[in-house]
Amino acid sequence: MTTRRILMVLLVVTLLPAFVFAGGAGEERPYPSREIEIMIPWGVGGATDIAFRTFMSVLPKYLGAPVIIVNRPGGAAVPGYTEALTKRADGYYFVAWATPSITVTHMRETPYDANSFEPVINLVSAPIWFLVPKDSPYQTLNDLVDDARRRPGQVNLGNAGAGGGTHMIALAFESEAGVQFNHVPHAGGGPTIVAAVGGHVDAITVGPPEGVAQLESGDLRALAVFSEQRLAEFPDVPTAKEQGIDFALGQWRGIAAPKGTPPEIIRHVHDAFKATMEDEDFQVLAKQAGLLLDYIGLDDFARFVQAQDQMYKDIVITNNLGERY
Repeated sequence: MTTRRILMVLLVVTLLPAFVFAGGAGEERPYPSREIEIMIPWGVGGATDIAFRTFMSVLPKYLGAPVIIVNRPGGAAVPGYTEALTKRADGYYFVAWATPSITVTHMRETPYDANSFEPVINLVSAPIWFLVPKDSPYQTLNDLVDDARRRPGQVNLGNAGAGGGTHMIALAFESEAGVQFNHVPHAGGGPTIVAAVGGHVDAITVGPPEGVAQLESGDLRALAVFSEQRLAEFPDVPTAKEQGIDFALGQWRGIAAPKGTPPEIIRHVHDAFKATMEDEDFQVLAKQAGLLLDYIGLDDFARFVQAQDQMYKDIVITNNLGERY
């Protein structure tokens, strides 16, 4: 074999993995060859937005490309995901995939469901907590519950969107505690926090990192966290169970891809996020942001989403919620 032929063979072998990985004929550069967009169907400053923007400080190092975050808030995330259905499955578009992504699909008919996107990786988990303004008369969870029992439907409880995760969990809490709140929806966690700080609602349901800065500043107080045990990062916040109400439920937040996205690209993005989660510098940033990291990858995440979807369907049916069933 001549020297020229040897060089040609080596060149083909070198380029072939990148060529195939990029999706076949017509793509000359390996993936990713340009910026990647992540759509968040909630507003700036909410828990999902904070989580992804924290990841962005380290993720490009492992992903190999810059990332653009685009917020599409409003409508309980339905407009954002409806738009996402029209995007190409070429590996350059992903969506934030979280508890509210599936809960609303059981409250009313939507153009998408839990099977419309491909789960890639779960990143964080967030037990829901009840927060109140700093000058609230409620000092404990039972103070809030007792008032709601005395005044059914008159205690205003803010959430991050009708049919979303914080709303659904609050409805489940109502059933367990035997109360009825007046649920006040907002366009994401950020506006919900603003409403609480301003005293426009009596209490709110959000989850870390939402409310962390306001708790530290004293603008808000936490009555309870809906987890099995107190959070290590917030040891002074009691659980609902400690206060006599047997209830624990939270949210998860991850990322998904349009159906049809090549599996090798999904694996690359999964691996980049996982490497970021294990990065020591990122872990410091995550702690500062109040993120509770919770890795669930690929097939396990897909199964987890299906189980969560069935659970929320059962909650909706059991409580006769929404208008779908």
